[in-house]
Amino acid sequence: MVVKRGIRPLGARAVALATLLFAARAEAFCVGRTCNPDLEHCELDDDECVVSGAPLHWGSSCVTFDVQVGGSDKSGLDAELVESVVERAFAPWLAADCGNGHPSIKVGTFGPVTCDESRFNENGRNANIVMFRDEAWPYPDGADAYGTTMVRYDTRTGELRDADIELNSADFRIGIDTDGAVDLESILTHEIGHFLGLGHPGPGHPDATMSAGWDGRGKSLRTLTDDDVRGICELYPPERKAPASCEPVNGFSGECFVPKDQKSSASCAASVRREGSGAGGPALALLVAFASVRRRARRETRH
Repeated sequence: MVVKRGIRPLGARAVALATLLFAARAEAFCVGRTCNPDLEHCELDDDECVVSGAPLHWGSSCVTFDVQVGGSDKSGLDAELVESVVERAFAPWLAADCGNGHPSIKVGTFGPVTCDESRFNENGRNANIVMFRDEAWPYPDGADAYGTTMVRYDTRTGELRDADIELNSADFRIGIDTDGAVDLESILTHEIGHFLGLGHPGPGHPDATMSAGWDGRGKSLRTLTDDDVRGICELYPPERKAPASCEPVNGFSGECFVPKDQKSSASCAASVRREGSGAGGPALALLVAFASVRRRARRETRH
């Protein structure tokens, strides 16, 4: 089952209402939860965050990502360069100041992978893939999205089983410190928030890195706001005790499908880059897509 959560343009009325709500709720962040408001009745708080169901989270103190080997020919970005940008985009989340330490999650990579599909192999090896869509963006209802993060999780516990980030290089010029291009690191910093389990905050918090709307200008999403920090610290408090395995469910494979009792031909030596929870548990139950970092409607004024 696929559910898409998109970023919608914010009108003046929505902003004004959410600004009033902000005064009543000090926290802007929302965590992703197992209750899906598109499919069932979920309890919402005053800031439109779902508060029923288990929070989405990685059960281990370590998670891996892997960049698709092709990178983006259209954007002139090879896999090695993209990997370094993904690491930089993870950094503010992992270094967040929780008061008594940093979030209890660290990140590693097995290196580039050949698989270019967002999928989870319940009976096979897996990888959490960062990939570009140069030829066509496969999500017609998310045509204005800069990127989408697919997460698979256990609907009972909220434990994340797999996460893949897809980048819309078909419709947007994406670059790194390139004039006129949408900043890759900003897109990835937002998408990694979803990768780690965070959702979009209420519509009255447009400055948050996890805000659903962004105009694609500048590099503002690279830096977390205080509420982004509170969100990641709530999901992964420093004192959390969790297994330390970095292996994906059923083990790693850089190919799209390898049975769990068969070794992958790709490298299997994870390189843990930074500080910070083993992913066991019941089988996959649901697939969710955070269609995110969409363009915020721009208000044009003529003089």
